Amino acid sequence: MYNSILLAADGSENSFRAAQEIRKFYNEGAKVTILNVIGYSDSKSDVLHGSNSKSLERERLEKISDITDFFEESGITYETAFEHGEPKETVVRVANSGEYDVVVLGTRGLNSLQEMVLGSVSHKVAKRANIPVMIVK
Repeated sequence: MYNSILLAADGSENSFRAAQEIRKFYNEGAKVTILNVIGYSDSKSDVLHGSNSKSLERERLEKISDITDFFEESGITYETAFEHGEPKETVVRVANSGEYDVVVLGTRGLNSLQEMVLGSVSHKVAKRANIPVMIVK
């Protein structure tokens, strides 16, 4: 059983499906960390528009509220973490921090060409994480 689960979530339907998958193997006493990575362009926009920290925190929590509501309804213990950086690199860094037993994330289901051109967070995490990775379609 996993005692410490990292859920990489961007607020999309794909990340919600990943959250739903966690319920299938979640055991009481385990800790789930919902990681939302704020990309550099979003960070820059926040600074340029002078957003205050309280409103930013509310916006970020709202972005993942479907997941937090689902976890609360399901009795899943969780915490939220917000990191700034490139999502691919940041999820790998956090996953490899030694604090987690598994990382769970959704995928957009890109084909090979799209993945090569656009890149894929799930592909990068699967290749570079030192812990098990569950990719949910």
